[in-house]
Amino acid sequence: MQIELPADTSEKVKKASDFLGIEKKELVDRAILVYLDDVKKLIELKKEMKEWDMLSDEALAVFDKSL
Repeated sequence: MQIELPADTSEKVKKASDFLGIEKKELVDRAILVYLDDVKKLIELKKEMKEWDMLSDEALAVFDKSL
């Protein structure tokens, strides 16, 4: 897959890869993997929050019935 980066982003990638002493491709690969890991964690958090919300709704319904 080929992706074209905007000129300013490409320049930042070049500077960072030069500074770190790694190839631009490796830097971009690593950056994407870190980003995707963060996205995965966000998705898991959203799922967990939804589950807690559903449990809260259930607990409230049970409490209402007990009154």
